[in-house]
Amino acid sequence: MENLLKLCLFLLCFETALTLQCVLCKSYKNRKCVDGNQTCTAQPNEVCIIRRTWYASDYENLQSAESGCNESCELDEEFSDGLTIHTQCCNDEDFCNDINSPIMMS
Repeated sequence: MENLLKLCLFLLCFETALTLQCVLCKSYKNRKCVDGNQTCTAQPNEVCIIRRTWYASDYENLQSAESGCNESCELDEEFSDGLTIHTQCCNDEDFCNDINSPIMMS
């Protein structure tokens, strides 16, 4: 019985070590999450995502952003009505979609 308990504990620790943690925020204001810091655990086939929006070439002056876990994500940059909408995906480390992470231009 003791060995079974140890095995279960080991498997639980092993699974926790392999899960990807992402920043979860539906809306940022002044580079801070409006609803406070939250996290999500990426499920199998999910990655961390962050989508940032800014005016034209003024990428340092963020207009809006959102982050979380998502199954369908593609590095993308769209231009619409003077706005740039940049979507970035990552799964290389926990919280790789932090608002302060560098923007990888496509």
